Amino acid sequence: MNLEDFSVFRQRASSDGVLFYYTGEFSANVIGAMSDTVRERLEALGTPGRLGRKVFSTFMEMAQNILHYADETACEGGRIGALAVGQEHGKFYVLCGNPVRTDHVERLRARLDPLRRMTLDEIKAAYRDQLRSDTNAGDPISKGAGLGFLTVAREASEPIDYHIVFRADESTHAEFYLRAVI
Repeated sequence: MNLEDFSVFRQRASSDGVLFYYTGEFSANVIGAMSDTVRERLEALGTPGRLGRKVFSTFMEMAQNILHYADETACEGGRIGALAVGQEHGKFYVLCGNPVRTDHVERLRARLDPLRRMTLDEIKAAYRDQLRSDTNAGDPISKGAGLGFLTVAREASEPIDYHIVFRADESTHAEFYLRAVI
């Protein structure tokens, strides 16, 4: 990419409302630096406190999901992914993408499809229930308490959206994309 191409990319990102974008390897240090940047961008925009907290919470949840769940065997031992925050039509969006093993795809769909159909009250109730239980012990796509997708859905103002793209060049990995509008 030459400097002219970069200038065009930067102008396009700005006109498309992109406030933050990162693609590469994820680590605790990288997430720390990203979170500082996102927090500063939200403050610079004058984002109201509650809205800013929802955007930031969603951003952190997606970053942690990439760090913990992106399949490291897909990319030479590193957990890689992409994460973006932007504004569109007066709302914020947070989206992420990362490689996943194809044998995890059905479990992802089984968690996300019901969330897309739930009301906010149902999501909040499921969140409270999940806090009280430990039903995900041993699940390779839910190493924590299983609250990640529930947190993202709870913060969103619209149903969360996801897309899974199967790679034509291999059968063991797919690309997982998740988007939340706040």
